[in-house]
Amino acid sequence: MMQELNLSKRESIVPYRRFWNTTDAQMLKQFLPIEYESKEASTGRLLLVQVNCFECGGMAIGLSISHRIADASTLSTFIKCWATIAFGSRDSDQVLLVLPKFGAASMFPPIDFSNSTQPPASEVIKAENCITKRFVFDASKITALQSESTSSVVPKPTRVEAVSALIWKCAMEASSRSKLGTQRRCVFCQDVNLRKRVVPPLPENLVGNVVGSFTSKAEEGTIDLKDLVAKLREGIDELKEKYAKKLVFDSNEAWQGIKDKHSELKNDDEMEIYSCTSWCRFPFYEADFGWGKPLWVSVISIAIKNIIVLMDKGDCNGIEAWLTMSQESMALFESNVELLGYASVNPSVITT
Repeated sequence: MMQELNLSKRESIVPYRRFWNTTDAQMLKQFLPIEYESKEASTGRLLLVQVNCFECGGMAIGLSISHRIADASTLSTFIKCWATIAFGSRDSDQVLLVLPKFGAASMFPPIDFSNSTQPPASEVIKAENCITKRFVFDASKITALQSESTSSVVPKPTRVEAVSALIWKCAMEASSRSKLGTQRRCVFCQDVNLRKRVVPPLPENLVGNVVGSFTSKAEEGTIDLKDLVAKLREGIDELKEKYAKKLVFDSNEAWQGIKDKHSELKNDDEMEIYSCTSWCRFPFYEADFGWGKPLWVSVISIAIKNIIVLMDKGDCNGIEAWLTMSQESMALFESNVELLGYASVNPSVITT
């Protein structure tokens, strides 16, 4: 999942101040200021905000920002700055305001996609015939999953590594069952915020698309949880060694290497590709506009096959995973006994 594949996508989140029991992906679209599949989403205004007020006194704030100018970290910086200004205006206390820092384009020069042959997002979504569902991993379950996936190669798996590996494992099993037992070679692509991984590190408030991506490949028969975690760790280590440390000195070379690797995978018809992005650890739940911190924060995932988006739960220890898969694969995936031992399928927000 590279930057150029997502320039028409709009990263969108919906913070909630009061409980709302319905968490259907289609229902959430009503709280956003624009249809993200529409042409206007990629050609219109760069930032849109919609405030939704309910009779009970609750509120939902829907934001949509163009991926042309922002990644998840940039969106987090914007919301944090906005909330700080709003909160500080209600009393005389001084609040710490960290302003966005511009200049990422000097490291990641804009790319001209005027001659791109990629179809519009709306056509891709329609052609895929996919379904999106939400799976919630409580903190205690993640701890158990981390313990289960520990090995000599990765003695301390991260939350994201453990959850990603389990999702990858169960997705491969679902794909294999839907194809009558035939397991295809499989790749897991993970987006990475590069700000802390380049040498020297970049400011966290740097605005732009400072995103890299690594790929982990599973050959036929490789569905062991520990092995998959090891492959994910190998992928991030490779990114740091081969790409991230080069960005400061030769961004074009590093960026071209990432693009070439993804192009090679996309052209392999025998390869099953899963694309994951993690918004965990971004401080969305700290956004207090003056009415208190949000009860729930959610991302609206584009309905393209095999897309995975990870978000923190409200306690910032558990993880919510939004998965988009073909309807046939999803039916098999959500009934996986191992998955259900760690995750709940779309539980009520008030209980999570």
